[in-house]
Amino acid sequence: MTRKNPLPPTAPIRPGGRRVHGTQLHDDYDWLRNKQSPDVLDYLKAENAYTQAMMKPSEALQKTLYDEMLARIKETDTEVPYRDGDYFYYSRTRKGKQYRTYCRKRGSLSAREEIVLDLNRLAVGHPYIGLGVLDVSGNGNMLAYSLDYSGFREYTLRIRDLQSGRDDPAVIEKARSTAWAADNRTLFYVTEDDAKRACRVWRRVICEPGEELVYEETDARFSVSVSDSRSREYLFITSHSATTSEVRCLRADDPAAQPQLFQARRQGHEYYVDHGHGRFYVLTNDRGRNFRVAVAPLQQTGEEHWQE
Repeated sequence: MTRKNPLPPTAPIRPGGRRVHGTQLHDDYDWLRNKQSPDVLDYLKAENAYTQAMMKPSEALQKTLYDEMLARIKETDTEVPYRDGDYFYYSRTRKGKQYRTYCRKRGSLSAREEIVLDLNRLAVGHPYIGLGVLDVSGNGNMLAYSLDYSGFREYTLRIRDLQSGRDDPAVIEKARSTAWAADNRTLFYVTEDDAKRACRVWRRVICEPGEELVYEETDARFSVSVSDSRSREYLFITSHSATTSEVRCLRADDPAAQPQLFQARRQGHEYYVDHGHGRFYVLTNDRGRNFRVAVAPLQQTGEEHWQE
């Protein structure tokens, strides 16, 4: 007897659309964008049920393939530690656990292990967890970390005192990159707008109320990120599109200062900055499609002062 396959669900046509950049777009399936709508959830459940029905004859093969692939994976493993300040940092996995545990040891690899963040514990009660930021302050006492429980890369930022294990009451939604100032209590972080574009840089002092907007990228073509230099003496705010970038910088030991423009953006020019040995290092494609490395003095950062 021939098995009769179920019919796939069909999303109904509902005339709709939205206005984008002054243009009216028509989309008969725009209603599917509303992830919380009961109609959308019912349609997704129907899609899942159809998939399960179609895949049911291969369930035994699926298990065989899964077990075969899992047998080739070293489930209990530890990554190579790296040194940062007084600590050696690494992550490890354990058989039967779905997520990584991030750890460190102070002074030497024979020291007692400290758990910085255990994603398996944080995942309890949730169908999914994703790690965004894992950023320890220079003195090793504070941790900025962000998690996504939705699967849509919507990260919530929290700040933890690694000595006490307690989280700061502040909970920052739609967070992206972070960087610690040299005082180990001032945190710079980036947040997204409703279009998921990273566009605002904020400054927050731990245990003090409120935050301060440091920079906002108003050009919709650009996203923004914040980082510290390898020397940890400077902080960088980088605006970047697909073909152009622009950097602002400030000293890490003067976090209350206003960021200074490194070099104004120019269409088609990408450049990125780091610091060390009393000068800036610039990765730039100002002379062609390929990048070159230049150096710039601390007080004269314009590209007319860059030397290869």
